[in-house]
Amino acid sequence: MPQIRPVNEYTALAALNHAFYVVDMGEPEGIALPSATPDTRITTTPGNTCLTISAGSNEWDPVKISFLVYDEEPEPLPGEWRHTEPFTCTAMDTPACFTTGTDPDDMFQDAPPDDLFSRHGLEPPYHWKGRLLIAAQEVEEHVLQFWPTPPDEHSIRS
Repeated sequence: MPQIRPVNEYTALAALNHAFYVVDMGEPEGIALPSATPDTRITTTPGNTCLTISAGSNEWDPVKISFLVYDEEPEPLPGEWRHTEPFTCTAMDTPACFTTGTDPDDMFQDAPPDDLFSRHGLEPPYHWKGRLLIAAQEVEEHVLQFWPTPPDEHSIRS
């Protein structure tokens, strides 16, 4: 089976001011609290538009973060991942905001593209399934894989 390639991707080293970071895709009511358990590393707000991801490293340590966006569900990336976790989320028609904890400053020196979570040819909101992969290398590495929720599956849950 051929490997599915991402249609949009972004990778950078993130400077964290807390032991978690936030990907806000359009939730105006705040952020989800970080998980208090090691088995759950990603939490979402009730509308699934804001993700809070706990880092396993200490505060202030850099984390390599990759966002990989696909047209269909990919296989998990090969490698020795110490944590794998599925999630769902919804992106609104606004650029996502990437912050470290409650700090309003972006955590990346160069921000990801504004259209990272848009789905060309479809109207917002954009519904995604995802997978968080975490590895411990020289720096902690997080990979978030995103693929669209099939329209018929979303309409069944709505």
